[in-house]
Amino acid sequence: MTKPTVHVIGAGISGLRCAETLLENDIDVRIIEATDSIGGRMKTTRKDGFLLDHGFHVMQTGYPHSKSEIDFKALGAKRFTPGAIIIRSNGGRIQQHVLSDPFRKPISSLSALFSQKWSDLIRIAKLRISLGRKDVDQIFEGDDGTTEAFLRREGFSESFIDGFLRPLFSGIFLESKLETSERMFKFVFASMARGDMVLPRDGIQAYPNMIADRIGRHRIELSTTASAIDPNRLTLNGEEVRTDQVVVAHAGKQHMNQMKSVWTLYLSAPDSSIKGSYILLNGDYELGRNTIAHIAVPSNVQTTYSPEGRSLVALTIVGDASSALGLDSVEAIEKQARSELTALFDGTEGWETLEIFHTKNALPPNDHRSDTSNKTSFEEKEVITCGDHMTHGSLEGAIRSADHAVNEVIRRLELNK
Repeated sequence: MTKPTVHVIGAGISGLRCAETLLENDIDVRIIEATDSIGGRMKTTRKDGFLLDHGFHVMQTGYPHSKSEIDFKALGAKRFTPGAIIIRSNGGRIQQHVLSDPFRKPISSLSALFSQKWSDLIRIAKLRISLGRKDVDQIFEGDDGTTEAFLRREGFSESFIDGFLRPLFSGIFLESKLETSERMFKFVFASMARGDMVLPRDGIQAYPNMIADRIGRHRIELSTTASAIDPNRLTLNGEEVRTDQVVVAHAGKQHMNQMKSVWTLYLSAPDSSIKGSYILLNGDYELGRNTIAHIAVPSNVQTTYSPEGRSLVALTIVGDASSALGLDSVEAIEKQARSELTALFDGTEGWETLEIFHTKNALPPNDHRSDTSNKTSFEEKEVITCGDHMTHGSLEGAIRSADHAVNEVIRRLELNK
């Protein structure tokens, strides 16, 4: 008996997950990708001995899918230190405060009491405990106000929100006003509490590469244009093709127009410029005043990210922060970022700019007005679609959406037997 065949349009993480799971269910697949590489937004390029992810990416070991299915050992993943360093410029004098995870580093976290209000640290601990008792579906079925409104209801101080939570989650949600749904905040916060932020040894694209190798590269057609006509027909390079089911694993124009953007600046610095494997948060971050939300040194986590004797420094600038200052070119972004960097660190004039990525379609909207959920439903005669724009903007959202698409494919194929 001939196996059914499904054409998956898009070789991002959701399309790859969908295809792999269909193969596990004895359904053949063809993956069609318009660009010359797989992975979608999870992309890595090499330059002068550096690994440059397109946008500052991390993987969360605390996501449900990550905990159960991703082989982080095979990826050679290493973690950032839980917590963060908050950097502030106080009258021209740079101050740094370490905010450790109180559950994993209770002794270190005591020092934060001298730089943060103790009530904020207690609220963080209580929030971690309360969210730890809920599963993902419970979180996404809960209240759906803004993140900022939720944090204020919880009683966090203005200084803690603006100096710690805003720069951290602005870089995650790619918006500075914390208008992201509180469901999304709770999900990410709980996942961070349950696990670690890690980097694969060979860059963020190592994970989609791993899935593609399991699928078989012969099933993936790159640099090929495709579009769905209906659930059983598509065009391939302009020619109509019939198939048992079509799955569109990318966002359409309507969703693309709503996507959030981010700038990522990669700099080559002397090896000892910034030490440690914490994320560094800009404690002076303010929309309309400056742009850098946070700074990371991936090579301090994975030495494979830079050649010997050099460090890779990543600056994250959220799209709304650049727009607020009217910065819309690579030159303007670099000039502003270097000005801010000089105020935060000494000796940055000699740091070489390696690359500046502007990711225009970096993340779907997850604000409280959007349908941020953990489930996907399909109309009977519509083309099956998957991607994190169908659920919530995260690796977990992309995986969940793919799994929902697979279940719908199997249901339809069973009906047509």
